[in-house]
Amino acid sequence: MRFKILFIILILFSSCAKEVTINKEAVLFEIKRGDTIFTIAKNLQKSKIIKNPKRFQIIAKLTRRDRLIKYGIYQINPQEDYESLLEKFISGKTYSVKITINEGFNIFQIAELLENKGLVKKEEFLSECKNNELTKRYGLPNGATLEGFLFPDTYYIPLNYNSKQIIEIFLNRFDSVVNNEMREKIKEKGLSLLKVIIMASIVEKEAKLEEEKPIIAKVFYNRLKKGMLLQADPTLIYALILNGTYDGNIRKKDFMLDSKYNTYKYYGLPILPICNPGKNSILAAIFPADVDYIYFVAKPDGSHYFSKSLEEHNRAVYIYQILPIKRR
Repeated sequence: MRFKILFIILILFSSCAKEVTINKEAVLFEIKRGDTIFTIAKNLQKSKIIKNPKRFQIIAKLTRRDRLIKYGIYQINPQEDYESLLEKFISGKTYSVKITINEGFNIFQIAELLENKGLVKKEEFLSECKNNELTKRYGLPNGATLEGFLFPDTYYIPLNYNSKQIIEIFLNRFDSVVNNEMREKIKEKGLSLLKVIIMASIVEKEAKLEEEKPIIAKVFYNRLKKGMLLQADPTLIYALILNGTYDGNIRKKDFMLDSKYNTYKYYGLPILPICNPGKNSILAAIFPADVDYIYFVAKPDGSHYFSKSLEEHNRAVYIYQILPIKRR
């Protein structure tokens, strides 16, 4: 009798192994937290992915994989056999969306990107960026966002991740780049991590050429040391973004905007980062060039002319900015 039962099980197992999915193109299938193998099998049938849910249940139970299945959204290809389907479900390798956060993106741009990719709502993401549990990791004050710490890179985000889980991915990448060795260097320089990231965020927005980043960082450090206003346009632009009044232009009245991000009005660094800088900008903020420039002006090709005196700077402004306008 026992032999007969084993024989029947083996026949069932063999027939199950040959079963394949019936969907004619790749489809997404969601397994919810707490779904049983019965529910999963029934839902696969309802979604027209498998024909016989009982056979799928049998192979899952016989191979003891019915309780190893992980919830998430999976991509199921045509003609996948039940074995590979179950292996996919227990692997936890859910369907992912590829996103690229460019160096210099701010949290608003990241939020919009995530929403456009169908991952999370931007309002939900921006709210989670103020999560005190996360901001405290980096010594940020209450009410601060994680601006500056969402490391720019290319990511593959599981489709069912919420805002906090996505942010954790970005923060983990930041921690792997700005590692303990780098943080020790920051301490040796007498700096704080926050100040470095603030400086790096300004450098990121000012520099077009990688080789100029350490020079631009040093210009700003030199200005701070001399007690000069930083007068960095990107900080004013960020202030205008927060104020909801930035339309792509800076007007004369904007220079007096009362914001702690406005380095035309307030001395020192802005209170928090203005974007999410890449590794080279962070390194430039830790290891600035050994130069004594205190001014720079953008050239038409995106590079900069650096000056040590206001007189030299004014000449450069005339040559590289005013003169080209006159010649148009």
